[in-house]
Parts: sequence; C-alpha cells; structure tokens
Amino acid sequence: MLRTLLAPNASPMTLDGTRTFVVGSGRIAIIDPGPDDPAHLERLAAAAGDAHSVILLTHQHPDHAAGAERLASMLGADVLSQAAGTLGAGVDVATDAGTLRVLPTPGHTPDHVALHWPEQMAIFVGDLMMGGLDTALVAPSEGGSLEQYLDSLDRLAGLHARVLYPTHGPEFTDPDTAFERYHAHRLRRLEQVRSALAAGISDRDALVTAVYGDGVPPALREWTRSTLEAYLHYLGVRSG
Repeated sequence: MLRTLLAPNASPMTLDGTRTFVVGSGRIAIIDPGPDDPAHLERLAAAAGDAHSVILLTHQHPDHAAGAERLASMLGADVLSQAAGTLGAGVDVATDAGTLRVLPTPGHTPDHVALHWPEQMAIFVGDLMMGGLDTALVAPSEGGSLEQYLDSLDRLAGLHARVLYPTHGPEFTDPDTAFERYHAHRLRRLEQVRSALAAGISDRDALVTAVYGDGVPPALREWTRSTLEAYLHYLGVRSG
C-alpha cells in the first residue's frame, strides 16, 4: 500500500511541492515528511493513525526534512537518516507492504539515499531525479558531486525497477528510458561546458549564458550557476 501526500510548498526548485510517501498501513514508513508545515504534518499524522511508524529522510534539505522532528513527536516515531548514521548500505526497513532497502546515492548531496522497494519493483529516488525533468541539482557548495551523481544513476539503473518515485514531480513509469535521458543530458551539458571553455570563456556569468542561453529566469539563476560549478569541478576547473 502506497499513499502520497503533497506539501503546499511549490516553487521553481520544488516544482509542485514535496511529495511525502507513506508505505504500508499497520507498520508504515513515512518518506520525506517535507517542510515544517502544520497542516501538512497533521494530514500525515492522520494518514498514519495508530500504525507503528518510522520516518525516513532521503537527505537533510529543509523541503524534505524540516518537518521530521515535529511529526516524530506527534507519532512517537523514530527519524532515520544517513546524516545521523541510522540509514546506510545494508539497512532494511520493514513495513507491512514490504521491505525498503537503503541505497546510498551521493551526488545531489553527500548524505543522499534512495529506497528500493523490491516487492513493487520501485525505487524512491528523493532528489536524484525530478519528475517531468531530465536534470536535478548537483551543487558542489553543498557537497554535491557530478561524478558521484552519475555513478548513483548507473547503480539505480542496474536494479531494473518498474517505477521511480521522485520527491518532486510525477513518477517515472519507464525507468530505463528516464535513466538514459538523465545520463545523456549530463553528458551533453558537459560537452557544452568543454566547448565554452575551449572558446576562451571563463567568467562564470558568461559561461552560464554560453551553456544555458540568456533566457534563464532570475529565480533559477543561482541554481544554474551551482550546476555549472559541478561541471567545472568534474573537469578539474577551479571555482571562480
């Protein structure tokens, strides 16, 4: 049994908001409770009812994790995360809808994990992928790594899932194609950065324009520059 509750925190970075996943009915796992929004947390508490609950965080960004402690107090539940040392490779989380297997997937952040649900051939991918898009944020300033990101994508692709559940945007129902698109997108961008550098462009704002065009919305400019830094770091170019 899977239920999805959408937090009211839509933005250019969160798309239509944070999706919180509730796996199971009597023994449940709540994945990414989202922002510390009282109405959203009340809905989650009502969905959990008197079930034995555990709260799982794919990573520590506030749009995923800020509501975790308040929800834990409401439910008397534990909060598990890789950052706290309570989620990691080899850890299985039991629910009455099947086991969730923890897979470290650094790249978006160093502490990022995905959760494999073998019984449903599904993976909860957190922010490694964004539903409806072919890219997601990799920011070296927050410990993101393009090399690790690409490796994480490849390892998840090897599980041959039937569906992927990102925390933002709709699910991916053709995972093999989605993984190919994400990987191909990164490699195309990498070649664009190489070409811009070869043309003698080094100023960061000029690089953003050369690689992404001049139509980047102001709200996404900093996100775009952070992503550019990930490519430069991958290529061994010092930040400037």
